[in-house]
Parts: sequence; C-alpha cells; structure tokens
Amino acid sequence: MTFPRPRIGLSAVIVITAVALWSADIFLARTENIEMQTEARHDAEAARRALAQGRAEDAVSLFRKAHALDRENSGYALELAQALMAAGKLSEAQSILSDNLENSPNDGQANLLEARLMVRQGKIDQASAYYHRAIYGIWPENPVRHRVEVRLELANLLASHHASQELLAELLPLETEAQNDLSVRKQVARLYLVADAPDRADAAYRALIRDDSDDGDNDAGLGEAALALGNYRAAQVAFQNAIHHGAQVQNRLDLAAQMADLDPTPRRLSAMEKFTRSARILLLARDALASCASSDRAKPLLEDADAALGQKIRGDATNETAEKFLALAQDIWQLRVDTCAVPSTPNDEPLRLIMAKLSQ
Repeated sequence: MTFPRPRIGLSAVIVITAVALWSADIFLARTENIEMQTEARHDAEAARRALAQGRAEDAVSLFRKAHALDRENSGYALELAQALMAAGKLSEAQSILSDNLENSPNDGQANLLEARLMVRQGKIDQASAYYHRAIYGIWPENPVRHRVEVRLELANLLASHHASQELLAELLPLETEAQNDLSVRKQVARLYLVADAPDRADAAYRALIRDDSDDGDNDAGLGEAALALGNYRAAQVAFQNAIHHGAQVQNRLDLAAQMADLDPTPRRLSAMEKFTRSARILLLARDALASCASSDRAKPLLEDADAALGQKIRGDATNETAEKFLALAQDIWQLRVDTCAVPSTPNDEPLRLIMAKLSQ
C-alpha cells in the first residue's frame, strides 16, 4: 500500500517544474518586453531630437523603429505620422492617422494632426472640423491647456484666411478659457482686430493694461483699436503711453495725429473747417484712384472730383457742400478698392480709416 506515494511525489515535481518553467518564460518575456520598450523609448527620444533639428527623414526612421518595437504605445504612431508630414510623406501619414482615428475617434492629438494634414492639403473646411474634434477630444494630460492651444492655432489659421466671422466665433470662448493666461489674452486681443471687432479689441486691451500696465505693446494695441473705431484722440493718448513704456510706435502716433486733423465728423468743427477737411479727403481719394486706375468707370469720377475741387466757394462754405465732397470721395474710394487689387500710395491707410468711419 506504499506504492502510490511516489506517484504523488512525481506529480508534485511535474507541477512544480511546469510552474517554474512557466514563471521563467513569463520572466524572460517580461524582461524582453522591458528591453524592447526601453530601446523604443531611446529611439523615440532620438527621433524627437532629429525632428527638432529639422532632420525629418532621420526622425521617420527612428519613429518607425520605436513603433515596431512597442506597438502598444499609440503615441509612437502619432509621432511617426507627424514626422512623415514634416518629411512631406502625406499619404503615409494619412494612412496612420486614419487607422488611429478609426480605433480612437475622440483622440485629441490624432484629430489635431489630421487637422494639420488637411491644412497642408489646402482643405481648410475639413481642417476646421478636425480642429473642433481636437478641442473637444480626449487629452490624457493638461486637457485645458491643450484645448486653448488648439483653439488658438485654429484662430490663427482663420485669421490667415481672412475668415472674420469664423475667427470671432473662436475668439469669444478662447478669451474666457484663457482668462488667466496673459500671453494668450494678448494674442486674442490682437486677433479681435483681425476679426474686424475693434470694440472687443478695445475692451480686451484695456483689461490687459489693468493687469499689466508696464507693457507698451498693450497700449499700442489699444491705440490700434482706437484708430479702427475712429477715436483718433484716444489713439494718440494710447500711442503716447506706448512710447512711454518703450514701444516703437512713433509712426502710429503720427498717423493718429494726422487722422485727428483730417476727421470731418467732430461736432465742434466750424462749417469752413469741415469743408476744408472734406476737400482734403476728396483730393486724397482722387489721387489714390488716379494712381492705379484708367478705366472708363474711373474717368467720370475723376472729372467730377476735379470739377468739385476747382470750383470757387461763394460766401461761406456750407455743411451741404462738405457732405457732397465726402459722398463723392466715398464713391471714388469704393472704385479704388474694386479696381486696384494692391493699394500702393502712402495715403491708403488714412483713407481706409476715414472711409471706414464715414461708412459707420
């Protein structure tokens, strides 16, 4: 009856041996996996350095290796796509991003890279959609900071394409999201001007000056907003403050002074002064059109301007005469804008500013 005991001992030995072998395999596999992950990490770090140095092809090779060694790290795939884009290999980058977005459609980084790829391909509308997916997508670390950065990137894209309404729609939430970030707020204030929202730029710059009164760029920005709003005296004060704080804006101060002396709208002006200023504006508009246009449409307007400017005023100048001069100047300026694609005379900016104010 003693024979079964050796069998039990043998079974135990077999089990122990199997467990030991299995443990050894697990240990070796884990060791190998750690080594591969370490090697992948080193390759990825080298790839990032290469990309930062402008060596896109080297970065592609190193990220390929890192991605092959550690398939579970989706970040390497996205960095490979980014390197491929830098190397001009857009089709391959598109393939990688499509796979990633199919598996993780809400991945913030993947959507951001897809947006940038769309920009590279000139597909601005599609890019905007992917930027929004990135803004509202998943960011494992610092989601608020990433969303602000992505929205700001989108805002700059829209600004470069003169999409004023779309730009303004991005700036409104961005201003709220970045209320504690002075750097972003300064960019938002500047972009309000690009978005043809000088009133919002004015408010944004005033808030910046309250929080950072020594930055002359804020005063200069306030001056630009005041110019766009037609508040030329306020612009002069703002540019003077900017110069006091070290900003190099003497030319903008000179422009503000010129505009204050040209503006025909202040109620304090006498009828003669308003007429004199209106005549100056008409002459500037006439010269601006004559410098670039010789079409049949331009000729009668130029003749009307010459006739108006050449007439002798009998008695006191009237407000009605001044208004006629201004109306003719506006017609001439509109044709100048329609006819001449690239403004070329030094008088274009003062005219643009004064015409914008007269059209309000």
